[in-house]
Amino acid sequence: MNPFGIRTREDLLREGVASSTIDNRVRQGVYHRLLPKIYSLGTPTALGRCAAILLWAPDATLSHRTAAWMWGMLPEPTVFEATVPPVQVRTTPNWLSIYRRQLRPELIGESWAMPTVEPARALFDCVTVLPKEAADRLIDEQLGRKVDANRLLELCQLDGGLTGAPEVRRQLTTAAQWAASEPERMFARALTARHCPLPANRSVGPYLCDFVDERSKLVVEIDGREFHSEAAVFRNDRRRQNWLLLEGWLVLRYAAYDVYNHLDEIADEVADVVRRRRRAKATSRSHAT
Repeated sequence: MNPFGIRTREDLLREGVASSTIDNRVRQGVYHRLLPKIYSLGTPTALGRCAAILLWAPDATLSHRTAAWMWGMLPEPTVFEATVPPVQVRTTPNWLSIYRRQLRPELIGESWAMPTVEPARALFDCVTVLPKEAADRLIDEQLGRKVDANRLLELCQLDGGLTGAPEVRRQLTTAAQWAASEPERMFARALTARHCPLPANRSVGPYLCDFVDERSKLVVEIDGREFHSEAAVFRNDRRRQNWLLLEGWLVLRYAAYDVYNHLDEIADEVADVVRRRRRAKATSRSHAT
């Protein structure tokens, strides 16, 4: 028996519910008709909708944003998505999107005892359907956590002709995997877009810094509101900045508010400083030799 309260019409008839009773209960709102001959015995849950899809299309595999939700990478969807073999042609209600593609067996896992594309494939497919900013954020949050970057690259190579492969490749070169906050993530991507990526959350001496460039001896800090409100944070930050300056590091600080509102200006400024300091240090070393 389906654990999510989903029944086919044949199930209900076998259970002794008359055909006219089924129709009456649908009209009364007791049963909810989700798909042709597929019913929820009460208000359908998200998992119930997934189960209904698979009863209606037994060859389907949960995919895209629905699979990402099943693997804990996205919130519960409002539109559910599944992939079926190309030969299947079905008309769907507005809460369901069907993709037609032959999935290789090794791409299919199982979540809640239902066939679901593996996390890497779910992430790959999400990049093709999400708005760019949402796709950026999802990649940054999940790469290295739920999904291995090498697995995504392998999918690009296996499915190079599919829609989305070039965008996934681009994501692999621009991802900001280790940023600790949303403004840091945005800043990291903006620097990468300027061909000036800086590693995030790296140690310099005894201190952890937001962004570090060893070649130019530059540290960039993105200060959230706690920088101004927490006394202990403020004092420790002063000690850290003094230590860095005495050790020959340049420290640039930006408020998170300004990153949100003036990202391009800040990224341009940092990229320019990095390049000028790198050139100056390279020149100094060449003169020394």
